[in-house]
Amino acid sequence: MPDTLLGYMAEPATLVALMTTFLIAGTVKGMIGMGMPAICMVLLTLFIPPLEAIPLTAIPTMLVNLLQLQRSQARHIVIKKYSVFGGTLLISIFLTGFFILSFPEALLLLALGIAMVVFAVQALAGFRLRFSSQAYWQVLCGAVAGFIGGLSSVFSPPIVMYLLGRDADKEEFIAATGFLFFAGCAPLVLALWINGVLTLDLAITSLLGLVVALAGFMLGEWIRHYISQDWFRKLILLFFLVMGCRLIVVSLF
Repeated sequence: MPDTLLGYMAEPATLVALMTTFLIAGTVKGMIGMGMPAICMVLLTLFIPPLEAIPLTAIPTMLVNLLQLQRSQARHIVIKKYSVFGGTLLISIFLTGFFILSFPEALLLLALGIAMVVFAVQALAGFRLRFSSQAYWQVLCGAVAGFIGGLSSVFSPPIVMYLLGRDADKEEFIAATGFLFFAGCAPLVLALWINGVLTLDLAITSLLGLVVALAGFMLGEWIRHYISQDWFRKLILLFFLVMGCRLIVVSLF
């Protein structure tokens, strides 16, 4: 498979599939503030190897999250409000990465998938998990997110559960996920670069995906303005339910 921009351009069908994936992922990201890496990995691995899909996704995801934070009017409030969570997440995801080979990933993904499905189902049924504003909840949830993320590159579930448990409104949720996802993505990108998985050729290729993802993100932002708070929450939970079922299937098969 091609691993350079010129290589992808020499295979038009692969290039179109690559750009379509980033457009879809960027649009969903703009709509609900999450889902970009999950969608990219699901679709990209249909036509390229995972070791190409992961680094191709890493840089666009990190920069789109930074843009998501920057475009929010609540960014300064959110950074201050969730700074403990962000700091704990950054440190724990970096440290856990050193032990990535010590845990069975399939078992971890299965447990994570089941937790996501249970959380989504009970929330859609009207039951809500509540978190107080105490700092220890940020430390605990940040450490759990970092532990999971360092071992599987999937760290969004504890973040989303915490924000929904705090009853974050639509705009606060968007700003907070941008901030916290960026805090989780940055050490992952650094680790991929140090490990040699993210090469210069793949980094350059990913910039084309970034441009398309940004176009999708703008489209998704426009759509989000027409989504009510109630439907916004339901969309997040439905996405959670689908992604949880996917993790269960992937871990078992």
